[in-house]
Amino acid sequence: MSAHAFLSPEWIAAVRAIRDEYHDRVTAPDYPVRANVTVAEAPFGEPTIVGHIDTTAGAISLELGHLDESDFAIEMAYDVAQQIFVDRDPQALMGILVGGQVKLTGDSSKILGLAGMAAPPDPNNESSALAREVIGRIDAVTAKSTD
Repeated sequence: MSAHAFLSPEWIAAVRAIRDEYHDRVTAPDYPVRANVTVAEAPFGEPTIVGHIDTTAGAISLELGHLDESDFAIEMAYDVAQQIFVDRDPQALMGILVGGQVKLTGDSSKILGLAGMAAPPDPNNESSALAREVIGRIDAVTAKSTD
């Protein structure tokens, strides 16, 4: 299995395949959120990636294109998006949010729910086993660097 640059078309296709494989086994997130995401300065193809995160249908859906109606919108540079979604460091995320590295519009209180979902699942919690499995599969198709 090859690894792809985060948010590249190949990475998006690989993550969709993983999502489709697990769609009937995952439980709905506790926190419903619909967020439009804009990532600037991508190191490949189009320099700006427009997408969304939607958890209202029972699973976390990451897709291209903005939603017509969202709770909030977030804009950030590619390296910041990589820190949030690939590195999944909750402490770095809080620094990013309060440090002005992202632009938020709309109901920014919902970002805290999204931050909780971005955190790595507790390795000591047996009920997190499926989440760890899915994240492991996504990590396996995600190149750690775009060099």
